[in-house]
Amino acid sequence: MMNKFTVIISPRAKKDIKTFYNHICYEYKQPETAAKNRRYLQNRINQLSWCAGVVGSNEYVQGMFGTNARHIIFKKMAIIFYFEDDYVYVDRVIASALIH
Repeated sequence: MMNKFTVIISPRAKKDIKTFYNHICYEYKQPETAAKNRRYLQNRINQLSWCAGVVGSNEYVQGMFGTNARHIIFKKMAIIFYFEDDYVYVDRVIASALIH
């Protein structure tokens, strides 16, 4: 049986998501696309409640964010998280181009 985790989004990750939304909404003038992408991003983050335990690690991500850090990709964004006990902590949402 897979573990079920409680997902906690850090204030910094919330700010990253808001920046992502604002960039699409105001820079590209695509508010509907921004809203849709934010919903899909939130859904991807929510999936961590059941799949965080099977996501592999990456030495580069661990070097940038700590030895327990993991990441998943959503479009061109990387969701940086770590899990401990029954919790998944989403630390950042950054451009996936920053991950090698």
